[in-house]
Amino acid sequence: MRSNRNSQPPGLDMLPVPRNPSRRSGKLASGTVALLSASLILGGCATTHPAAHQPFAPDSGAPHSAKESVPASAAPGTPPNVALTSGLLYRLIFAEIAAQRGEPEAAFAAMMESARGTHDPRLARRATEIAIDARDAGRALQGAALWHTLAPQDLGARQAYVSLLLANGRFRTVRPYLEHDLTQTPDPVAFLDQLQTVLAHAPNPKSGFALLDGLAQPYAHDPIRAFPTQVIVARAARAAGDRAATQEHAQAALALRPDSALATILVAQIWLNGAGASPDGADDGRSQAIATLSGFLVKHPESARVREAYARLLLGEGRLEEARAQFLELARMDPQNPEPLFALGALALESERYGAAREYFHRYLAATGPTGPGRNQDLLYTDMSQVAEGERQYGEALSWLHKVQGAKQRAVAAMSEALVLGRMGRIAEAKRKLDAIPAPTPADQVQHLLAQAELLRDAHHDQEAYRLLQHALKQHPGDPDLLYGAAMAAEQINRVDVMEKLLRRLMTLHPDYAHAYNALGYTFADRNIRLHEAARLIDRALALAPDDGFIVDSKGWLQYRQGDLQAARATLLRAYRLKKDPDVAAHLGEVLWTLGDHQAARALLLQAQRRNTESDSDTLRETLQRLHIKP
Repeated sequence: MRSNRNSQPPGLDMLPVPRNPSRRSGKLASGTVALLSASLILGGCATTHPAAHQPFAPDSGAPHSAKESVPASAAPGTPPNVALTSGLLYRLIFAEIAAQRGEPEAAFAAMMESARGTHDPRLARRATEIAIDARDAGRALQGAALWHTLAPQDLGARQAYVSLLLANGRFRTVRPYLEHDLTQTPDPVAFLDQLQTVLAHAPNPKSGFALLDGLAQPYAHDPIRAFPTQVIVARAARAAGDRAATQEHAQAALALRPDSALATILVAQIWLNGAGASPDGADDGRSQAIATLSGFLVKHPESARVREAYARLLLGEGRLEEARAQFLELARMDPQNPEPLFALGALALESERYGAAREYFHRYLAATGPTGPGRNQDLLYTDMSQVAEGERQYGEALSWLHKVQGAKQRAVAAMSEALVLGRMGRIAEAKRKLDAIPAPTPADQVQHLLAQAELLRDAHHDQEAYRLLQHALKQHPGDPDLLYGAAMAAEQINRVDVMEKLLRRLMTLHPDYAHAYNALGYTFADRNIRLHEAARLIDRALALAPDDGFIVDSKGWLQYRQGDLQAARATLLRAYRLKKDPDVAAHLGEVLWTLGDHQAARALLLQAQRRNTESDSDTLRETLQRLHIKP
């Protein structure tokens, strides 16, 4: 078996209720979360363009339905002169004590009663704060409505009120405010962009999109503002899951700038981001992004910027062969550009073509010049250590890892050093190295446990590795890497029943974990059992990672078990191009031998043996013995 490392309104977190800096209560000061910098038009634009947020008085079009009624004698701009009666003092003390004790409903009610009785906006503001601290968007809106009514000239009250209208999905009520602000701001595109960010997190995204679409209409055909406006509206449509509207506005944006690489990349990003799939769940927008970029490259093959974006998107989709072709073209277009060289090195490393990876990384170093790598040097050193390790040059691998300097990367490098020492047979030293590595977070602890298990396997203590990972799962029951590692450890000691149980659980918790499907499917195929189920599992894994060499190998081995030798040969040839692994070589050699091509099978298997002189591949060793192939 091969293992691969391989109910709360969201807008409430962004409400800008200004705090009184003189408050000393830590709880009060930390309870209200500041507005995200890009989120409220109301907060961000108010400081930049004060005129955009002049108070919207009740008689100037602001809806009255959401506001509290207040006597006309309330003086705007100045708080009333409130007598501190014993009853009022009692309610205020009661409210603050209730808030401190975690009884926000009682605290809010008492503070609102005090605010209504005194017409004091400071108390309405405090009620709003209490509700926000309790993450109660509905009550917070009630408090902000009263606060804004009692202090119509207070910009903070207006910001909080409009923010809470958005957080509660009260789009019809908030629209007049936004229309007014939009006419006043000197930069309506920036206003719409920030509003789109807020609405993407608001309840009822479809209604939020309709609001933004309506507000954007005056700018959608403006000669200067049309393109960015169409991009913003397309992004909003995508976030709302409206595929047709996304298509309409994205195409409109591209039509305005059909020869712009930047415009094309922006539209591709729209498809990549947002709510996700089409109504039938079949398309998450990535195919549209790929089509957008590839279509541009047909007309503009010289665009390195779009080609690089296209290559990286293919890489993210697991379409490694296609990505490699694009990076090769980028390297041909500009041989001194280091970025495609680094990507080609990483792809060669992934496919275990260590010689090619080494060459690309050295070319990358040469292209970056005497100042050193343009990207993170530690990443390069780590990759070079993997190249050396793959070539069994363990001393060189350690020397590369010793070069890693970054604080975060250093711990990862130290763990890799321990594993290299384990492969060198220096198990005691490896354990000491591993024990010295701090593991402050749960994620660090999981990686530490997985490394311990790997050291145990290197020492052929498979049963002990299995027990360690089983115990680790009790501490981290849902961790996908631990579930996968424990499943592989169970298979190693022939506990296929336990392996299947763990992998089924992993598939349920993490349905996109491709190697869970592959591991179980390959296990069935390798044992020549439950082949129909194996086919379903492996096909699912291939859909998630179409160019993973191990998964393609599983498909080829399944075809061999099913008796389709020609299909198995073609699939395994592709798998070996993707992953020059000894197990893959063994499977391809077996199929070639069965087809009668003994000469090709012998050459392939002996080459794999030479490339992996210290290989722990039982599959390769057993295949050579069974076919009586010797050097």
